[in-house]
Amino acid sequence: MDSIPRATVAQIEAALAAAGAGRRVIALLERDPRAGVRRLAMRERRRYRARMSENRRRRRLRDLEERYWQEGLSAVAGVDEVGRGCLAGPVVAAAVVLPPEASGAVELFDLDDSKVLDADTRARLHDEILELALSWSVAPVAAEVIDRINILEASMEAMRMAISGLDPAPDRVLVDGARAPGSGLPETAVVDGDARSLSIAAASVVAKEHRDRMMEALHPRFPEYGFDTNKGYASPAHREALARHGPCALHRRTFSPLARREQLSLDLGPDTGRDGETVAADYLLEKGYRVLHRRYRAAGGEIDLIAADGDCCVFVEVKSTDRASDRPEDRVRRDKRAKLIRCARQFVERSAAPGTEYRFDVVAVDLSARTPAVEHMEDAFDAGA
Repeated sequence: MDSIPRATVAQIEAALAAAGAGRRVIALLERDPRAGVRRLAMRERRRYRARMSENRRRRRLRDLEERYWQEGLSAVAGVDEVGRGCLAGPVVAAAVVLPPEASGAVELFDLDDSKVLDADTRARLHDEILELALSWSVAPVAAEVIDRINILEASMEAMRMAISGLDPAPDRVLVDGARAPGSGLPETAVVDGDARSLSIAAASVVAKEHRDRMMEALHPRFPEYGFDTNKGYASPAHREALARHGPCALHRRTFSPLARREQLSLDLGPDTGRDGETVAADYLLEKGYRVLHRRYRAAGGEIDLIAADGDCCVFVEVKSTDRASDRPEDRVRRDKRAKLIRCARQFVERSAAPGTEYRFDVVAVDLSARTPAVEHMEDAFDAGA
């Protein structure tokens, strides 16, 4: 402290960057006659207040767990869910049991509600939590179940499934929200739990990261909706894709705006065509193709699927039926082929590299049986057809 008057402003700044300062040193800096040092003191006081606030937040985050740990309950689980407000994809719950010593673990220093963390911090914390946890479990509930039982009950079901996946069973379950799921174990519902409980915050990170990775993995099946970026939430681009293409198998059809049929002019009942396209896309992905577009529209036509087979661009017409006696591929007549060819040529001109090889395939999908049957006709017709 006696050395402050003899140090240069640059030396003081370097020392503060390396070690920070407490209240006493900051007070000395504030009394320094040099304006540059006083500016450093103001900045350091803001940093000190931020550190104190973060320390208080971290202590509050440990209060619930420490109360139960002091009572001798070593397995306290935190449970949270993500994805309630999405238009597409599952709701996902996670349950995490942290060891008592995790209350001061430097590895989880940044732990907070997953919604306030950036993607890189969340991904790092996800891996640290799984490595540190005594037990953890993740459970998704799919869109069709959400539509059948409603989102609240689906969230409760996901939580129950996640809790049941913990081994051994926890002594106490802390659940984010005002309602406990009814797991049969001792439960405590904690409003704003992801900001008040270390374990719930950990569960929120695990659930969020798991769901995001699920949606990214599902993106190649439905590339037109941008699930790799919007994760199923109602972004403007996602709403625009819905208006253009209608819902896919991942969409929650009881959710607004999907439920407002007049707004999007969607037929939300059974759709053999869209179901067949989904089957065809999955079939091509399994064969090693990359699905680039679904329902691509241009030049007065529409191409069901555009895929890449190595360096070859493949324009795929999907014909589906739910009657075993049909031959859907017979419906690709001359006028239909002409529209496909015009549309494909425009795609090549606008989006493909010069000299790109391309062909036209037909995929016939029979949905009349429990397991769909797929017939793939490669190079079914040429551009002069």
